Amino acid sequence: MNSENNLTGFPSIDKPWLKYFSEEELSTPVPEKTVYELIYENNCDHLTDTALEYFKKKITYKTMFEKIELTKAALIANRVKKSDNVIMFTSSSPELVYSLFAICRIGAVANMINPIFTHEQIIDRVNETDAEIMFVLDQLFDRIQPILPKLCIKKIVIISAFDEMPAVTKMVASVKTKKHIPYSDKIVRWRTFISEGKNTNKTTDAMYENDIPLVMVNSSGTTNRPKGIVLTNKGINSTIIHYDSPNFSYKRGDKFLQIIPCFASTGLVLSLLMPLYFGIIVILEPLYNQKIFVKDIKQYKPNMLIGATSLWHYATRNPELKNIDLSFITLPITGGEHISADSEIEINEFLQNAGCKVKLLKGYGMCELGSTVTTDTPLHRKNGSVGYPIRGVNISTFDILTNKKMMYGERGEIRVDSPARMKEYYKNPQATKEFFYTDENGIMWGRTGDIGYVDEDGFLFVLGRASDTFTSKSGEKIYCFDIEAAIRENKNVADCEVVGIPSNGHDIPVAHIIVRDKCKLSEDELIATIHSNCQQKLSMQAVPCGYKIRKNFPVKDSGKRDIELIKQDRTDFIVPTCNGILHGISF
Repeated sequence: MNSENNLTGFPSIDKPWLKYFSEEELSTPVPEKTVYELIYENNCDHLTDTALEYFKKKITYKTMFEKIELTKAALIANRVKKSDNVIMFTSSSPELVYSLFAICRIGAVANMINPIFTHEQIIDRVNETDAEIMFVLDQLFDRIQPILPKLCIKKIVIISAFDEMPAVTKMVASVKTKKHIPYSDKIVRWRTFISEGKNTNKTTDAMYENDIPLVMVNSSGTTNRPKGIVLTNKGINSTIIHYDSPNFSYKRGDKFLQIIPCFASTGLVLSLLMPLYFGIIVILEPLYNQKIFVKDIKQYKPNMLIGATSLWHYATRNPELKNIDLSFITLPITGGEHISADSEIEINEFLQNAGCKVKLLKGYGMCELGSTVTTDTPLHRKNGSVGYPIRGVNISTFDILTNKKMMYGERGEIRVDSPARMKEYYKNPQATKEFFYTDENGIMWGRTGDIGYVDEDGFLFVLGRASDTFTSKSGEKIYCFDIEAAIRENKNVADCEVVGIPSNGHDIPVAHIIVRDKCKLSEDELIATIHSNCQQKLSMQAVPCGYKIRKNFPVKDSGKRDIELIKQDRTDFIVPTCNGILHGISF
């Protein structure tokens, strides 16, 4: 890090965030071992400690390691070898954990398929890998049964959602949600699969290599064909060791609610592998929605948990948590979608009033960059920012058109140089080349597609997606997040989303608004005030043509806000005019 007298004005050169790390942290290399070796070596002397909790059933590290060994033997008996792909079509369960680590030990690759993919996307993602074995959660079997003849898979292993539950819970749940599955030589139960490895000779684990893949997650596929994102042992290890820091306070035996699905890198790396390394109990939650988020907070009382902003908003407004003491939460974390400064204040007020002694921690990242890029800590944080780069990561903003690096406070596309970056998009060298920009010094920067800026303390502020724009009638390119910023200046606005919708051959902006409960203004008074401020702060064609007040925003299965559904909502708007406020307007 340059001294204050030698600052260049460019964050990627000055690296002001290094002041938040100790010399020991900065000099500690990334462990050169597999993720399994990393976690085993840090817990082999604590075998009686609880590693996993699944519907209140506790699974020790000893049991977990033993079942990983059995799973490894069964995979070898089924001829899985180094570099093979194994498909994981399941939500969080103990069997997923056993399979993931067994695959790691063989040197194969766990391909995590998103269950909400379309049939065409599932066929594409599976067949591209030439995989022969597929693990499927019984509750998801209906999703793939119609397309089984079109898959390259030779054996399907059915994971029961109930086998690892406590006896009474298992009995009740299995009766309520029993699935008819046509078991055969090709479709087998988990226990049958495990028994196939009982006569397999023990083999040594695959040796660690820097660039050998461990896991493949997939891009969302909301705008184009999903791409396989290949992550390596080294990359994942580099993220895990960042959290070995005095900036974070946790201890062995703390509890981490793993509710983000493992088909997302955050759910896999930050919510499963990282806590297991530190001896933190991972509470496996196979379902992911707002109600489950609230239920799990009440039931399990986790010390640490990650939720998208929309989940935290739901929690703040849910009456079930109104009088709950949340002092047990030591690390409340959010990420995955934009959080405004006002939303952050609202969530922090909720946490503080409920007895939580720390403020909401924010992070920023993407699957292509290994999960986490920036995060704040209880000791170092700024309202409105998503933190500073984690250990080993460099960030900068760039002019999208010229690739010029921007200085402190200058907005541009956020690009990232990270040791956790993906190895590649699977079998897609062109897309891999397009994602990375190599500068004049040979540094590979991952293009995030987000617009933001870095301040002089090294904190990153994300404004929104570069694609979060619409083109006005005059051809002006307008960022929706700039309009949202003007609307959020009104303290009665809890949250808002601006979208461009087609009208008479061009796009017009409309605003969807959630109003704070304590607002004393009428709808007409509020909209008139917001509209007047937008007229003062924005260009004429950026001023919203209509406003819709709503209780909440629709959310995808991933937990993120469903922008496409919001764009389809084109009725019952409030429209300010020179002659007064109009209601019930459709666009």
